[in-house]
Amino acid sequence: MVVRESRVGSPPRSARLAVAATFAVNGSLFGSWAPRIPEAKAALGLSDGVLGLALLAPGMGSLVTLPLAGGVAARWGSARTTRLAVVLFFASALPIALAGGTATLWAALFGFGMAMGGLDVLMNAQGVTVEQAYGRPVLSSFHAVFSLGALTGTLIGSIAAGREVPLLVQFLTLGALSLAVVLPLSRAFLPDPAVPDDAPPVPVFALPRGPLIPLAVAAFAVLLAEGSTADWSAVLLRESLGAGVVAAGAGFAAFSATMTLGRLVGDRVLARLGRRRTIRWFAGGGAAGLAAGLAVAEALGPGPAAIAAVVVGFTLLGAGISVTFPALLAEAGATGGRAAPALAAVSTGGYIGFLIGPSVIGGLAEIIALPVAVWVIVLMAALPFLCVRPADPADGGRRRR
Repeated sequence: MVVRESRVGSPPRSARLAVAATFAVNGSLFGSWAPRIPEAKAALGLSDGVLGLALLAPGMGSLVTLPLAGGVAARWGSARTTRLAVVLFFASALPIALAGGTATLWAALFGFGMAMGGLDVLMNAQGVTVEQAYGRPVLSSFHAVFSLGALTGTLIGSIAAGREVPLLVQFLTLGALSLAVVLPLSRAFLPDPAVPDDAPPVPVFALPRGPLIPLAVAAFAVLLAEGSTADWSAVLLRESLGAGVVAAGAGFAAFSATMTLGRLVGDRVLARLGRRRTIRWFAGGGAAGLAAGLAVAEALGPGPAAIAAVVVGFTLLGAGISVTFPALLAEAGATGGRAAPALAAVSTGGYIGFLIGPSVIGGLAEIIALPVAVWVIVLMAALPFLCVRPADPADGGRRRR
């Protein structure tokens, strides 16, 4: 199939703006909590271990709602359910600010994760609906906006913490402003495409089946690599290669920057190459880039040159997997009659990888040393190349004439 640039009418354009705003405010709330974590830890007198267990709660909560959200959207439509999920997401943050102990913080974060997981599936389902209305890739840009929103939220949270603004006031203010923008825009959400009469019934739990299984495995691998990079890149640079405090953060900073930039141009890449070719080439390239950086560092030994090599490796990894996860979601949305359950199934695999990845690397580091354990990130980043079949003519890439 040849992808042609076509005029896009007003409803899809308005819906695209509404979905982008939803992704942005989702990222902003998520990002605004991160700078306040040390403050919450000190206020509740939590040890590092207890805090670590508490921070597992959002991921566990997400795993409860991710498989359910697809069926919800299939029954009541992604437009209506996304609008409700945004309100619930901001409301779910308030108990975090009111938590008075370990148990209540864990419960609050679990509820926050449930709301976040549900919103993640629903807004992506609406994003796929908008992409289908456009007739060309737009989903990657939504994920880029999420990243920019998270960065903005981090700045907001940092400023609020520095000015000693109560966390409850921060959440209430950010929520009120965000909902005042998103809810009016959300009236432009599009109805989901009609489902054939002979489509199978909607399952209660959207679990990977048939052609969705390799996509879910690939999503698991990509988000495992992303989560592990977030938690272990600085430790690797500082403790294994001798980086200073500032330089230790350069790996993840570069990874995050190229991931955001990659998603900003990802729709053009997907339009040119198609979903499957993009997944395979970019995942393989990112894995090869990190592998080269780690191999050079191992050959050189600790020092500035090795640090630079690994930072470059994480930079290439970020560029490589930046488009991979949005492309996997787009491929899932194009598989079968109902996008939302397919997205839920693939997203569940991804969230499991993101949740367990840091623990896997940490456990292996105890056994075989961290510089060896991080090669798991390379293997996981490369796995989508093996899981996703080569492109076929129906993949949506632009053919040269």
